[in-house]
Amino acid sequence: MAGKDAARIAAEPYTPAFLAVYDLWVIKLSDRFAWQCPAEVMLDQYNRFIGRKHLEVGPGSGWYLANAELPPESAVTLMDLNPEPLAHTRRRLEGRSCDVRTVAASVLDPVPESAGVGFDSIGINFVLHCLPGDFGEKGVAFAHLAQVLADDGVLFGSTILNRKSSTLFGRVLTAIYTEVGAFNNAADDHAGLETALRSAFAEVNLSEVGDVTLFTARKPRR
Repeated sequence: MAGKDAARIAAEPYTPAFLAVYDLWVIKLSDRFAWQCPAEVMLDQYNRFIGRKHLEVGPGSGWYLANAELPPESAVTLMDLNPEPLAHTRRRLEGRSCDVRTVAASVLDPVPESAGVGFDSIGINFVLHCLPGDFGEKGVAFAHLAQVLADDGVLFGSTILNRKSSTLFGRVLTAIYTEVGAFNNAADDHAGLETALRSAFAEVNLSEVGDVTLFTARKPRR
């Protein structure tokens, strides 16, 4: 129960007011100057891996999906514990050639049947460092997502592990976000992330850009 409460606390800051400035504060400023990983690096993952049937876990403001090169006639399912990012991103994707569905759920629980299965791609960008617990606990998210990924699909994402940030801006943000419960990455390390991924997928790749760890995973274990 404590873990679920922490997950809700981490999701609470995503209010309409915060989502209105998310692109400027997170995408344009924090990614580049605090974490030393420009948003274009993560956007490249979307352009390389996103499939026609896509599940987006924790869509934030929807900037990545709005700027990604979506396949024609895509079907995009958005999943988040907080309904505000779901509504915000859905509105943002209006007019694009994709069918958008929303599911209010936590990735710490099994993916609801209403979300569907057989996704060509799953994106989980800047979500893991918000989830409570170490990777022995939050790693269950990968097991849940492996259940709904197509056999030839790809899961991709990024996270901020518990390393001392290379910038003062990053160190200040980490301290503030940890204090208010938005960051829960005190026990997150590279080995734990890799172990959690490999427990759910047979093929895993990790890389680092600045303070951000990027990952891809294929061949789900079921």
